Amino acid sequence: MLYQRYFLRTNQSHMVHLLVLLCILFTCMAIAVVLSDYETQVQCSLLLLCCILIYLVIIGIVSRSGLNEVYLSFVSYVVLATFLLIELSFGVLTRSQAVTVPTLVFVYISYSLLPVKLQYAIVAGTVFMLSQLIFTLSMEHGISKQSFINLLLLACTNVTGVMMHYPNEVAKRQAFLETRQCVQARLTTQKVNQQQERLLLSVLPRHVAMEMKADIAGKRHDSMFHKIYIQKHENVSILFADICGFTSLSDQCTAQELVRLLNELFARFDRLAQENACLRIKLLGDCYYCVSGLPEHRPDHANCCVQMGLDMIDAITLVRDVMDVNVNMRVGIHSGRVHCGVLGLCKWQFDVWSNDVTLANQMESGGIPGRIHITADTLKYLGNAYQVEPGNGGERNAFLKDHNIETYLIVPPETTYVSQYYKKQSPGHAHNGNISKEFRIMGHNQRHNTFTCKDEPELNHGEVDEYLLCAIDARSIDRLKSQYCYPITLKFRDTNIEQIYSKVPDRMLYTYMTCTVCIYSAITAGHVIILPLSYLLLGCLIVGWLTIVLSAAVIFRNRLMEMTEPLKKASQTINQNRSIAQTLALAIIVCCFLTSMTPLIIHKLEVCFNEPNLNSTEVLVVEDPNMRESTCQLLFNYLTVCVIILMILVAVYQVLISLVKLSLLIFISSCYFIFSSMFLNNRPIEESFWIRILMFVVMLGLIVALILQAQQTEVTSRLDFLWKLQATEEKEDMEHLEAYNRKLLANILPVHVAEHFLTLDKPVDELYHEQCDSVCIMFASIPNFSEFYVELEANNEGVECLRLLNEIIADFDELLSEPRFQCIEKIKSTGATYMAASGLTRNTSDSKQYSHVTAMADYALRLREQLAYVNEHSFNNFRIRIGINIGSVVAGVIGARKPQYDIWGNAVNVASRMDSTGVLDKIQVTDEVYEILKLKGYPLTCRGVIEVKGKGNMVTYFLDNYAQQN
Repeated sequence: MLYQRYFLRTNQSHMVHLLVLLCILFTCMAIAVVLSDYETQVQCSLLLLCCILIYLVIIGIVSRSGLNEVYLSFVSYVVLATFLLIELSFGVLTRSQAVTVPTLVFVYISYSLLPVKLQYAIVAGTVFMLSQLIFTLSMEHGISKQSFINLLLLACTNVTGVMMHYPNEVAKRQAFLETRQCVQARLTTQKVNQQQERLLLSVLPRHVAMEMKADIAGKRHDSMFHKIYIQKHENVSILFADICGFTSLSDQCTAQELVRLLNELFARFDRLAQENACLRIKLLGDCYYCVSGLPEHRPDHANCCVQMGLDMIDAITLVRDVMDVNVNMRVGIHSGRVHCGVLGLCKWQFDVWSNDVTLANQMESGGIPGRIHITADTLKYLGNAYQVEPGNGGERNAFLKDHNIETYLIVPPETTYVSQYYKKQSPGHAHNGNISKEFRIMGHNQRHNTFTCKDEPELNHGEVDEYLLCAIDARSIDRLKSQYCYPITLKFRDTNIEQIYSKVPDRMLYTYMTCTVCIYSAITAGHVIILPLSYLLLGCLIVGWLTIVLSAAVIFRNRLMEMTEPLKKASQTINQNRSIAQTLALAIIVCCFLTSMTPLIIHKLEVCFNEPNLNSTEVLVVEDPNMRESTCQLLFNYLTVCVIILMILVAVYQVLISLVKLSLLIFISSCYFIFSSMFLNNRPIEESFWIRILMFVVMLGLIVALILQAQQTEVTSRLDFLWKLQATEEKEDMEHLEAYNRKLLANILPVHVAEHFLTLDKPVDELYHEQCDSVCIMFASIPNFSEFYVELEANNEGVECLRLLNEIIADFDELLSEPRFQCIEKIKSTGATYMAASGLTRNTSDSKQYSHVTAMADYALRLREQLAYVNEHSFNNFRIRIGINIGSVVAGVIGARKPQYDIWGNAVNVASRMDSTGVLDKIQVTDEVYEILKLKGYPLTCRGVIEVKGKGNMVTYFLDNYAQQN
């Protein structure tokens, strides 16, 4: 139904054009019949006028905008019925073989110009041919040569019509399906792109994400330094919040429960951040920090952060009450300047840097559980909005004491968020058997706020059809033609599009040649029957068949078993270039016309003027004038049907442009009128005049019909190509955009994690987490970078220091692109600390050979070398400290609005301690890592027993250099 709707307006317009043509043609025929001396001129004229009236009524019906496909089909059947009526009536009234001429035209129109199905067109063509046969048998005692030839050419026209209609219909349907597939692919890609865009913008602020996408889409510029995505913002407030007692809370949960708990808690914090105009920056274990005043400046940024802190304390109070665990929030806030953006080349995480950020972090460390700890700078922005009391932060934090920071504590308001929360709960929220009370209180039942790709349902056929239906309704053939094509030549105004179109192979070349063989076979049979055998006839037919056979051999290259190299190249050139195919088609048509007409004209001169053909094997001299007139009439009738069938052959070659077809048709018809005057010289002047007038009208009508069909076919073909081209370009644009987004997502989340979020059939509330049993974790830090970082006007307030840090991290990231480090996944970089892990997936975890552990050891050694290289060329003295451990971890994504991938577990904590308790320029590993690397030939040195916070005494080792392996 959609396909019929696709071509409804086109068929509607074509039907109107055909009916107008028939009205004009029948009017001219009626005038010619009235002015002639036929005995049945009145009956014939009335019949034609009745048909004209019917066509005028049909034009009024078809021109309505509300017409549907059923009415258009019914109208087509009415037109076919009028054709049959005219054929039978004219045959009975005139009792002349000349009725074959309009019958040929009617058969052609049935197949090519009427929007009817092929089976109905075949029925109509067969009925026309059978009625002609019945008429011939009733008029003659047997079948004469002329009648046989007429029936043969009618049969040939039917076969040609079938071979034109079927491939043309297949080509149109294929073009429609290809367009639909492009539209479907475009819509699917668009949905995937929207999901990627949402995921991307949930991790990075829009202004950062758009700048990165533009850089990925654009050309890469050679530069000594990697581009740094950092912006400076003044007058913002930074909030750091840490969960006190998180260790006791995690002890009561399994690893999966811990991920779910963190996700729900941070999801609640993310919603609070949005409500309080704060931008969450990053999650660091159980630490949450955000900024207000980014990316848009807000004068009330300090108030937003304080309210955010109060809400976070209220939210954690709910957890403490319902889970009976002694947990609380320690919040520190400072106001000042920040540099925000991302560092490195992969696994980007939006972050902020500055001395003010460092101070805010220390404010949290020196705070009190359940209270908000602020600096004097923040208090200045708050005014008198909150009651405060002295914070005495220097008593709890050495940094605050050393820098003589004056601090304050916010006095909590009497009305707490907890009481407000319980007041707002509806009865429906109080009961949910599938979700625990603890999670419901923290907002787990608010599923619409969690990130999920299920919000975008999977693309179905109905959406594609609906989109296409809207596009079809908005599609105007006339507007598109005038906008993209020249009026007469129909060539595209855009030369690039025209060149692309000219290189599109014509899928119907096989059909053209098959129809040519069919038509020329009928003409050959007619010549053999009508004309006496002569050397000229044989020569012409041999030339014609040689041309057709050679052309067919070149075109049907795919069906030939063997082919010479020159013929193969010629075949490829013809099939891949429309211009050359048009030249070949023109040559075939001209050859068929000349080889068909030459023996016929020569024989006419011999018969009608008693001029013997010396090449003939038998000399036919007609002495009886009546016999001569009968023979000339036979040759005239045969000439007429031959010319019509050759004109139909011109229409068969749809590869020819309309102007070329028009030129050919005018040439053929002009030759016909010149030749026909020779055949009618022996007829009375008045009779020959009206015959010429009628033939002129019929031929002119046929030419117009053929050109109309050629124009319609070419316009449809070109606009279908244009629509498919536009759909393909839009699809490719979407695919490119998807590629950019995927590349960005691969730089934010591990590929397998991003695929999880982009999968459409995941449950709405499904969290991503997995247990990984053998993961090697590495922490690498540059402790003395903080000494290098200073904020001066000369270094753009610290931006140039961050630029160098970006180069270091980018160098570390580039090492991961080496094949031997493919099993290593960067987790994140925080400040001057770099975290990576290997063995996080089944494909990268090697529990037998521990190749992922050796890869991490090699990577750690390469980091140390790379930093030495940076020091050499930047004239600095950065020193690296690396810690490595192996063990079981939980990998997952937390954060509802801004998902962040991380790993948790005892092995992660120990790896971090290997870094923090390590020695500068050394790689410290645990005993488990030592046992693995020792077997692989890596030289290690025992450091001895050290005290590790939370783990007591541990024996650790230093990895010295690369293993010497065979």
